[in-house]
Amino acid sequence: MLRLKSSRSLMLALALSTLYSLGVGLLGPIYPIFVVNRFSATIMDLGFLYALFCGVAALFKVVAGKLADTYGKEKVFFAGVMMGALCSLSYIYVPNITGLYIIEFLFGISYALQRPSILALMVDLGEKRKSGTVLGLFESIYDITEATAALLATIIATKIGFETLFYICSGCQATTGIFILKCKR
Repeated sequence: MLRLKSSRSLMLALALSTLYSLGVGLLGPIYPIFVVNRFSATIMDLGFLYALFCGVAALFKVVAGKLADTYGKEKVFFAGVMMGALCSLSYIYVPNITGLYIIEFLFGISYALQRPSILALMVDLGEKRKSGTVLGLFESIYDITEATAALLATIIATKIGFETLFYICSGCQATTGIFILKCKR
């Protein structure tokens, strides 16, 4: 029975990590090219956009962790990935660089909601004495999938276009949210 729980936990960690990191990894290498091409942005804009995202995420992660403890990790993670899915779709329709700053602010909140929740879920999946193993597995899968997604993103963006990439990214994030709610049941 213990082995079955452990096996299911590892499969859930694999699925969550893969879906979660696809949503992030598809944007990574393409985002700066999209911003420069679409808005004629400067390197300064790219730096400020990334700093805004990271700063907002850092400020809200403690609050998001508290929300996860209070309302449930699954619900907070779901809110974060669905917000991220909407932000990914927003890239298609953003009219100007100012709108991009607003999206990055919201994406920072989205990421803040996601990260503490997903890490807490991963810890809950493993046995206490093997939480490091489960987190290591999660992080390894995350990195491998993100690297693969970076290659896919370049192919999709060059062969099909940015809009399709943003739809796929949004779909991965939304699917992750739906998956976590289904798994809870």
